Amino acid sequence: MEIKDRDHKFLSALKAVYSSVSSLPKASNPLEARKICTQHIRKAFELTDIQIKGSEYLPYEKNTIFIYNHLSNHTYYTEDEGFQITLDSHFISSMILDKYYKNSGVRVVRHSLPEEDNHRNYYDRLQYIRVYAKNFVPDEIDPTKIKSVNKEFYPKAIKHLSEESGLVFSPEGKSHPTGDSPGIFRHGIFKLASKMDPQPLIVPLVMANFDQLASKVTFKCEIKPPFRMKDMGITDKKNPALPKAVAKLNRQYKKWVNDLLKEEKGFESEILTLEQRIKNKESLENLVVFYGSSTIRLWNSLEKDFPNLNTLNLGFGGAFIGSLSQQFDRLFTFKSPQTIILYLGGNDLSLDWTAQRIVADIKNLISKIHQKFPNTSLINISIKPSLERAQQLDKITQINQLMKEHAEHTPFLKQIDFFELLVRQIKKEPPYLLQDGLHLNHLGYSLLKNALKNHL
Repeated sequence: MEIKDRDHKFLSALKAVYSSVSSLPKASNPLEARKICTQHIRKAFELTDIQIKGSEYLPYEKNTIFIYNHLSNHTYYTEDEGFQITLDSHFISSMILDKYYKNSGVRVVRHSLPEEDNHRNYYDRLQYIRVYAKNFVPDEIDPTKIKSVNKEFYPKAIKHLSEESGLVFSPEGKSHPTGDSPGIFRHGIFKLASKMDPQPLIVPLVMANFDQLASKVTFKCEIKPPFRMKDMGITDKKNPALPKAVAKLNRQYKKWVNDLLKEEKGFESEILTLEQRIKNKESLENLVVFYGSSTIRLWNSLEKDFPNLNTLNLGFGGAFIGSLSQQFDRLFTFKSPQTIILYLGGNDLSLDWTAQRIVADIKNLISKIHQKFPNTSLINISIKPSLERAQQLDKITQINQLMKEHAEHTPFLKQIDFFELLVRQIKKEPPYLLQDGLHLNHLGYSLLKNALKNHL
């Protein structure tokens, strides 16, 4: 087993999480303890490679149940005398719930065994919902007490949800390596969601690689579309169809985990999908093609928004400027589109490049497009403001200004100032961004449609 410097640093950071929480006074406010825990967990994961996909599926509702496939920790990440901070559940609380909802939510944790002082000291400070878990039950405890204590889970969970707090729960009740995950789902959380009125949303979180060393993998979390039990035809916890519905979700989860685990670097699967979309396009006459990252990819109403235009959406999630350049020969295959619309540079902000470097890449791609399609009009949409990238607004403004100046001296190029349009709306109610503070909702796309309409 090769342990690298990154692994040492990550373990040290996890030990800091453990000591900062377990050393708090017993009478500490649990909300303060959770805040301290969250801050230290974020610092720890800054030392690793992480990937969060599907943030556009996060619901606005805070009283949501987040289920996940529970992964074992690597044995190296042991903080104190056999105690391990569960990486996946801590990641969810700190990197998903706290980040997007400003509330790390409540987790469900097993009761500590009598000899597990470190486990008890840590979780007593956080005061999550406690249950007795199979294989972690003291020999001398009365079985009726186990049943009684575990029954208390339902009213406690309902109380937390009613207080606008997210609930983080693994339906398996035990952890597995990623490749064997998930195990068999138990029915408790689904019965709880079925009997509540109104039913809460359930958000599946697909976890991968948290059982590996940080130096060897990217820790991955993919957020899937939320659902309610009634979407599965279940409106009563005693519905005989519930076990079958849960088993179906369990099988789907296995596929999700395998897909996330096998996912290749780069965008090959998405590019193949886009190539097929091009082949399936009935007419390529007077084509208006949209290129860019998830802001374009998620524009599901594009054809409806421009019914009189022959539009084609070739956006793909996570796309960098360089991604389009690398896939140029596969995605820019037309004879001569009428118009090409670009949304570029948002993801490149994560590369810590200067505004000048990003603008140079945008200009190079635009020049490459113009060389191939000299008679095609080009429209570049300015990078939008977002809560997710609030710390980079100055750089975004600089990029947009440089591109505006470039467009003023480039006859075939127009720059759409979507930034200023959205700034005026972003703090209003209802919101123009999804819960992740990054992607547009239907109102945001309506605004973008109107910004483009006069230029098409």
